[in-house]
Amino acid sequence: MYTLVFDTTGNGLALALYKDEKCVQKIEKNEEFGQAEHLAVGMAQILKDNKLKMADVELLGVCTGPGSFTGVRSGLAFARGLGLGAPQLKLTGVTAFDVYANMLKEKDRAFYNAVVIETKREDFYFQLFDENLKKISEPLALTREEIARKLRGKQVSFIGDGVERLLSLSLGLQIKQVEIVDMMDVEALFRTVYQKYLQKMLDFPKPLYIRGADTCVK
Repeated sequence: MYTLVFDTTGNGLALALYKDEKCVQKIEKNEEFGQAEHLAVGMAQILKDNKLKMADVELLGVCTGPGSFTGVRSGLAFARGLGLGAPQLKLTGVTAFDVYANMLKEKDRAFYNAVVIETKREDFYFQLFDENLKKISEPLALTREEIARKLRGKQVSFIGDGVERLLSLSLGLQIKQVEIVDMMDVEALFRTVYQKYLQKMLDFPKPLYIRGADTCVK
């Protein structure tokens, strides 16, 4: 079975083709802007390089956010468009929180495992997992002080592209592991998508918005 996975919600483009559980080809570009523009070109190139058509792909997984409003919307629109044009395609979405959590090695997990995603504002996107990566909080947008209050008293590991800014000031926490990353790993993205497939939990991808859009009416 061929699977395509991609993410345009963060600081870059992550795109990969898998045959069963083996990576055939991947593109990972760390860039602040232009992910959506490179997505269609990159996907077309991967299919061409491997002499495939979309009709040969059975599973498509896309990251649903949180992240850049434009990145979330454009990635989902692209995935849904492919689904309309390829009736055989199984389509699903996974959150950035789940993907980052799956990047934590078992030996590095603590009592609390906090995924922290950059908002480019004063707050942070935040979700908490236990040692088995079971969700123990809802996705939230919290300040540094609010995060610290939730984590005090227990050992914690951190991962996500917002971790470096969060920990630039001491929070007085018991920290086991800190994983500072610029963007999600495409292998973890695939594993998260494939787990949903094996568990028969595929669902139509919908955007994960934690805050409203920054707009005003004059």
